[in-house]
Amino acid sequence: MKYLVLDDEIIAAEYLAALICEVDEKAEVVTANNPIQSLKLAKQQPFHVCFIDIQMPGLNGIEFASKLKKLYPKTNFIFVTGYSDYMGEAFGLDASDYIMKPANVKQIRHALENLRYVSQQNLEQKGKQRIQITCFGNFEILIDGKPVKFKFDKTKELLAYLVHRKGTRCTSKEVIASLWEEDGHDSYYRMLKKDLQDVLNQLGCGEIIYSERGQIGLSNLECIQCDYFKWVENSIEGRMLYHGEYMAQYSWAEEVNALIEMEKYLK
Repeated sequence: MKYLVLDDEIIAAEYLAALICEVDEKAEVVTANNPIQSLKLAKQQPFHVCFIDIQMPGLNGIEFASKLKKLYPKTNFIFVTGYSDYMGEAFGLDASDYIMKPANVKQIRHALENLRYVSQQNLEQKGKQRIQITCFGNFEILIDGKPVKFKFDKTKELLAYLVHRKGTRCTSKEVIASLWEEDGHDSYYRMLKKDLQDVLNQLGCGEIIYSERGQIGLSNLECIQCDYFKWVENSIEGRMLYHGEYMAQYSWAEEVNALIEMEKYLK
């Protein structure tokens, strides 16, 4: 489970994070104290549960949840606040719970045992069933069995390159050099990144992309079914899937295809 704890008081956020970890020993908790920056983070890295303070500068907790709900309608919101005035607005956003400060372990456990969207706890397993990527032959991506359509054809190539790098964090310079073999495409590259993230977010799969501070990469690989990943794992199934071509439509993949061919005969 991935949790976001948002409170402009750092000590309060860390205290709440400790309570969450006491209830859920396997919790992945991110603490934050800036709601605007947290919204940007959440767009790139969806969370199963968001624990949110309400009175914060810049963007209050209700406004934060409202904006995030437009992106991820089934995110679980748990408001932790010293004010009871916003309870109606909170439950109007389908909040899972509304806890008055100071929170305690019993309240946190009750909230987590009664989440509104329990299916979100199985986000990774759900992803395994939804995202299918083919690298052998032409590169293709299907979500829920349907081809994914991007605004730009080059966006699909950007995703192909990230799949090719299999989770490695790539700099903008690396990506541009591979996709265009020359400099001067920074603006176009930024448009492709936005197109990629926007489309995947709309389909509820934005968690597979990591993008921050001039770096981009594939994330949550466990959410993806991919023939190339199976080949890398040296599985019998993966080697049976390869039939002589790897991302055939992209010139930068030719060298890797040659290496795969060579390794096939060396085994």
